[in-house]
Amino acid sequence: MGWRVFPWDPGAKPGEPFSPSYIYPHQGAGRFDVDDKLVVYLAETAVHAVAEKLQRFRGQKIDRKDLIESGKPLALVECRLGKLKLADLCDPAVLVKHDIRPDVLASRDFAKTQRVAAALYKEGFAGLRWWSALSGDWHTIVVFEGEIEYAEPEPLAIGHKVVQEASVALGIQRSALTRE
Repeated sequence: MGWRVFPWDPGAKPGEPFSPSYIYPHQGAGRFDVDDKLVVYLAETAVHAVAEKLQRFRGQKIDRKDLIESGKPLALVECRLGKLKLADLCDPAVLVKHDIRPDVLASRDFAKTQRVAAALYKEGFAGLRWWSALSGDWHTIVVFEGEIEYAEPEPLAIGHKVVQEASVALGIQRSALTRE
């Protein structure tokens, strides 16, 4: 299971912009992007998914306008992955088995990290799991291919428990959290 936060239009059909399943078609620059694949980046927890969107507000105050992107309200959605074969790159045994060095995975040179993702994809993995750049307590799930089932999105508000938890983790000023 994973989570994602996205700008939501309740009228958008599956796969259309502003739907839970929309993936930006012009990828290629992401840490684990794979050529000719629409890669989905998910967070393992709801708090991590929200934190990924709010990280740009570290040390600042937020209000409800900060929970709007592309003119649409942000929403949180649970993503069910079924039985996708994921390479757990948090497991040292997996790193050794596939001759992957942790420093390569954490590199700022995305050509290196994309080569790892491409090699795993060629080995038959549908995706991978790796820790978040935000915190070693949070993990990212990257899906190269396979079916993802999206639950009903939940609109986010300043008072939402998960928004508050993510804000505390990121050092977003709490005084702003009391305003809707």
